[in-house]
Amino acid sequence: MIPYYSRDGITIYHGDCRDILPLLEPVDLVLTDPPYGVDGKYGPSYDDSRDGYWNWFLPVVAQMRQAGRVLTFTHRQFALKEIHDWDWIGAWTKPYAACAHIGNSPIMPHWEPIFMFGIHTLGVRRARADVFVANPVPVGAGGKRGRQRLAEEAVGHPRPKPESLFRDLIWLLSDEGQTILDPFMGSGTTLRAAKDLGRRAIGIEIEEKYCEIAVKRLAQEVLPL
Repeated sequence: MIPYYSRDGITIYHGDCRDILPLLEPVDLVLTDPPYGVDGKYGPSYDDSRDGYWNWFLPVVAQMRQAGRVLTFTHRQFALKEIHDWDWIGAWTKPYAACAHIGNSPIMPHWEPIFMFGIHTLGVRRARADVFVANPVPVGAGGKRGRQRLAEEAVGHPRPKPESLFRDLIWLLSDEGQTILDPFMGSGTTLRAAKDLGRRAIGIEIEEKYCEIAVKRLAQEVLPL
């Protein structure tokens, strides 16, 4: 394989993760945020329709588990019915998120599951609660649409996850110098967080425009305090 980008311990591959994952050596942690099957407008390389979502997503979960311990986000409403054999489920709590009601009910979920596989043998060298609090997008005027617009302008991706959330997960479940893999890299949030914490990282992304954005984010240096 020829990397799209490789520098300072960070490697990006442009392509379909289903083709690339079997060619990689095992890693220390797979941390990823795949499409949710909710018709997200990611680009021509993605089909984010609900039809057939679990038919392709569950085999990818099996591939990721072959690569190492796994933390994956996904659609919360159906995931508990579809995903099995996990070790634990963390909760990403979003205090100011505007979410759809659960059917015709007063319940508005403000959390998403983080499915965790292979963490039982990790050890207890550090510990914290399984609830991770981070707002999903910058707060701004214009309701949910306005906030999402601000997020997309910030990183060039329609549904970015907060860096602080991924830094917490990487710090908790890996050590400095270890390798983090994100098979659905998007705009490179996982890689950026891994680099800031002194980890090596591999990203795979099928949409080339997001590879370009990730490379630009990785080029930004963090000034020491």
